[in-house]
Amino acid sequence: MSELDDVADDLYAGSPTDFVARRTAAVKAAKADKDRELADAIAELRKPTVSAWLVNLLVRDDPAMAGQIVALGEGLRDAERSLDGPALRELSTQRRQLVRSLVARARRLAQPAGQKIGDTVAQELDATLTAALADPAVAREVLSGRLTAAREYAGFGSADTGDAPPPPPTPKAPRPPKAAETPARGRLRLVGDSERAEPKETAADRERRRREEREQRARDEAQAAWEQADRAAAEARRRHAAAVEARDESAAEVARAEERAARAHEEEDDLVREHAEVRRRLAAAGKAATVADKDVAATQQTLRADDKDVATAERELHRAERARDAAEAVRDRT
Repeated sequence: MSELDDVADDLYAGSPTDFVARRTAAVKAAKADKDRELADAIAELRKPTVSAWLVNLLVRDDPAMAGQIVALGEGLRDAERSLDGPALRELSTQRRQLVRSLVARARRLAQPAGQKIGDTVAQELDATLTAALADPAVAREVLSGRLTAAREYAGFGSADTGDAPPPPPTPKAPRPPKAAETPARGRLRLVGDSERAEPKETAADRERRRREEREQRARDEAQAAWEQADRAAAEARRRHAAAVEARDESAAEVARAEERAARAHEEEDDLVREHAEVRRRLAAAGKAATVADKDVAATQQTLRADDKDVATAERELHRAERARDAAEAVRDRT
């Protein structure tokens, strides 16, 4: 493991509240060691959001978490590829149980640091863990223990693995116009019937005037910069409110989609059971039909034997009747 890896692991293992201060100290230490490349690399390490910090805590707290996420994620993807409805439903239930248990554990882990976990952070954590179970690329990021921002999975293709985009740069405040030139003090003016020159501007006067002009420019620039920053903050608040609203709507849509999926899986299971019952009844009916066919064949054979017996009896009856008629004729002649 490189020295940068050691520093990164130490930074991302700590609380995000003092991340910047600890990163600054690490940069200074690298510069003191004349390692400019390491210092630059440390300076580029991004401060994690609270939800990303919680993910990093979970990874460090339970080494078995990596195996659970990898195994369950592979099982879900295999079930989706094979269209195995019952298996997919069972694994989806396991996914929800695992994510809920990890969110609850993260809340407990955050308590010693005094970090409050609100609904927004909990939803980001839930979305990140769900994305890790859906996308192997997100799983690798999550299990690295150096996550810097939440992740989401849209349901098609890979999850978004890019960090949140940085805010647009604030344009520099326009330079205010130069103060009006001070009228020259050496001009002539009429006093009564004679002319006399005003006293010339001294070096101290010029220095004082320049200082006042610089101070005025500084005040104007500071005011313009504050107004620009205030507008940028208002715009950032607006974008944040819009993002929160969109995220809340997405979370609600996820809940609705999961509910629809649960109903679809239930209907699928019912149809699978009905299909199995129909197949069982079909097999039983087939066996009964085979037995009935055998019974028909046996009774047909018996009927043919009975027909032969009837024909034989009829022939004997005819012979007996003819013998009787002949005997009766002899008797009548005598």
